[in-house]
Amino acid sequence: MRSVRYFAGLSSLCLLLAACQPVEGDSLLTDKQDDSSTHTLDKTPKSEELTVQLFSPTINMKNTDTKAEITGECYVSTYPSHRLIVMNGSTQMALVDTNPATAANANYATCKNGRFNFSLNIASLASGVYSMRIIMQAFDADGNAVMNEARAAPTFTLTK
Repeated sequence: MRSVRYFAGLSSLCLLLAACQPVEGDSLLTDKQDDSSTHTLDKTPKSEELTVQLFSPTINMKNTDTKAEITGECYVSTYPSHRLIVMNGSTQMALVDTNPATAANANYATCKNGRFNFSLNIASLASGVYSMRIIMQAFDADGNAVMNEARAAPTFTLTK
């Protein structure tokens, strides 16, 4: 029993001594400070980063309903301004953004903290099935509209 304890103690001592030996090659553990001048943050707006995702691509309403609530997630990259509009074919639909930062009569919504929520005016629509599209329009520093048809213009179906 005594020899087993001696052997265990000797093994532990050898393990500790081996752990203190210098490591050959590159190690992730180091006390070297990184040069912060080599890390730059690119704040250039990128159209491929624009995204709009609906929480529900199918909205079922009653024939007597006049408003439909639309919600989802969005990302506007680093563009200075943007807006979300809803198109029914070539006709822009009237909507009211529930984001208090957007003007009440603006007829567009904005992305806030990665989400959007607006009330779509459907009073003028007759009973039927409509294929509509939410389109994010971002604006660069010169005021030019930028869009991403692939990721920032989802289609949804509204049934009234």
